[in-house]
Amino acid sequence: MIATKSIALFGGSFDPIHNGHLFLIEELLNSARFEKFIVIPAGNPWQKSVAASGAHRLAMVEIALKDCMDKYRELEISRFEIDNSGPSYAYQSIVYFKLQNPGDNLVWIIGSDAFAKISEWKEIEQVAGSVEFLVINRPGQQLDISKIPKSLTYSQIEIKALDISSTKIRNLIKASEPFESLLPSGVAAYIKSQGIYAAA
Repeated sequence: MIATKSIALFGGSFDPIHNGHLFLIEELLNSARFEKFIVIPAGNPWQKSVAASGAHRLAMVEIALKDCMDKYRELEISRFEIDNSGPSYAYQSIVYFKLQNPGDNLVWIIGSDAFAKISEWKEIEQVAGSVEFLVINRPGQQLDISKIPKSLTYSQIEIKALDISSTKIRNLIKASEPFESLLPSGVAAYIKSQGIYAAA
């Protein structure tokens, strides 16, 4: 079947979602290369631990993207991984979205650091046959392709990412340092009201 749409899949722990994520999402939406852009908060990532519950992380993503979703009709948030018990594997999500969008071209959005470790993913050959990868490089950054399986289809773009990380935000909160400027105001308010990451 001929692919009729190009659908972006952007997964992540979003622990918490921050302005860097929003910047990347808006840059890709403004590129007009995708007919649909699906943000997928991870349920229980198998390669890393999460500090906030799935329900909290999903709520923060919904708060952060509310205005974006009003502006960009192609933007969606998926509960697929959050609603599933057990470890979250990308290949399971890919199978699900493939079934939901038969014949469409699925593109997995991934940072170059994570892509460099792609050979560690579960069922990588199944993944290779189901999606293309769009690798996000920081300006001047070179991707080490030596460990990238030859079966993968990928392209690279440069985006001047904001120098923000979820880890940095969590550490600021734990140290009772200001963090509010690094994420949407509604997300900061939610973190405080719920006492997430020991925020008071």
